[in-house]
Amino acid sequence: MPVLIAFLLIFAALAHAQPTVDTTYGPLQGQNIEGVNRFLGIPFAAAPTGGLRFGPPKPPQPWTAPRSANQFPPPCPQQDGDTLSGSEDCLYLNVWAPENAANLPVLFFIHGGGNVQGSTSGDGPGRALYDGAALARRQQVIVVTTQYRLGALGFLVHPALDAGSPRQTSGNYGNLDQIAALEWTRDNIARFGGDPSRVLLFGESAGAVNTCALLASPLARGLFSAALMQSGSCLAAPHDRAATAGLEFAEKLGCHSAECLHNIGAEEIVRAQSTGVIGRDGAVRTSYGPSIDGWLLPAAPLEIIEQGRHNRVPFLIGANADETASMVLPLTEAAYRAAVASIFGPAIGARVLAQYPASQFDSPREALVAVTTDSQFVCPSRSIARTVAQSQSEPVYRYFFTHYPTAAATRGAFHGLELAYIFQHFNEDPADLLLQNTIAAYWANFAAAGNPNATTIPQWPQYIPSADTYLELTAPPKSGAGVRTEKCDFWDRLKQLLTP
Repeated sequence: MPVLIAFLLIFAALAHAQPTVDTTYGPLQGQNIEGVNRFLGIPFAAAPTGGLRFGPPKPPQPWTAPRSANQFPPPCPQQDGDTLSGSEDCLYLNVWAPENAANLPVLFFIHGGGNVQGSTSGDGPGRALYDGAALARRQQVIVVTTQYRLGALGFLVHPALDAGSPRQTSGNYGNLDQIAALEWTRDNIARFGGDPSRVLLFGESAGAVNTCALLASPLARGLFSAALMQSGSCLAAPHDRAATAGLEFAEKLGCHSAECLHNIGAEEIVRAQSTGVIGRDGAVRTSYGPSIDGWLLPAAPLEIIEQGRHNRVPFLIGANADETASMVLPLTEAAYRAAVASIFGPAIGARVLAQYPASQFDSPREALVAVTTDSQFVCPSRSIARTVAQSQSEPVYRYFFTHYPTAAATRGAFHGLELAYIFQHFNEDPADLLLQNTIAAYWANFAAAGNPNATTIPQWPQYIPSADTYLELTAPPKSGAGVRTEKCDFWDRLKQLLTP
């Protein structure tokens, strides 16, 4: 009898350590680590190869035996410097769920990387940057991270691909992948202990751009209950302009037909595409992202939002104080003036230099960081917050992330820094611990109820466009009104001047 009892106890412990969940496509076997059930590399779509390349995602092949879900999936094809990595068989997502979870809110994350780089692992030091275990355990939420096609494989628009499409349009495959992952979440997350009616869609950088596209897309209606954009804008290229760029790209490949584009090697496609995201001058340059295709995006995202035709849900947006500081190198005042002229052109550049004279900053480098941070991140977040708030009755919130650890003092609150706080990577400094715990609570509350507030953390005011109310994410957070108002008013005037 003691032997039998010992055997049963061992069996129960093993079963507990290897939780199994039945999904719509087949059973998954994950791991239980420190009270969190982890399922990595879950297929939500078939490999987009051959005839499935440059098309909407298709369901994966079902399976019957328990499938091991213990490793992060390979990234989608991409290039970092001279290094190529990834596989076209990359449409997988990951789930972290507290054990014994039931009806918990869901945080669904879209990674950044300029729509040309990135993965659900994030390749962080020590553990993956986007590891959702600590966030799931500490906030009692379900965390989902997804992959999507990148670069030309994810966003190429081309007349030959238009002609071969049932809807006579091409592009936005990466966004369609994100929608397929959200549909998988709707259909399966309850089996992991999540509440499919409480799904926060959030993304950083290009992930925020894609979040805005889904906020505007009729195809994503009903798939999320709240949306959050970190350090990104609402961008989508007109179809004709994207098609022209696609023709030029295909010429570089030597492709003049859809058949060639479908059959050429993924490595050749990746090598031919631009891989730059944020340059040494702090300017964001990426050739890939959402386009106005008449289907996923009937019009530009902000136009759809302005007309109130978007998916009206509680909305939260923000940016960091020194977004481009990790990219911009020290430079002379002459080099600063030349960089501004290169980014904006001589005439507009002169206006920018008058608004941001190097003499007002500690160095020309800090001046260029301010120019590129305000123009590309901080001030667009105000414009988007205003537009959404004026187009819906659901609440809107804005943040301004200013905190940085001592080790990042020379770079400040740079692009993507907030991710280390959201995904709980700090273990020592009291200020870092306070901020990461508070941010995680805000994000979890927003997923749960469409309101980031709770009695145990500083009050986050709802966004009022006329006052530009916001919460400064520092340690501890504090509310305010007006983020770099004079500078953002300048960029608004400049935008109006340039708009035909």
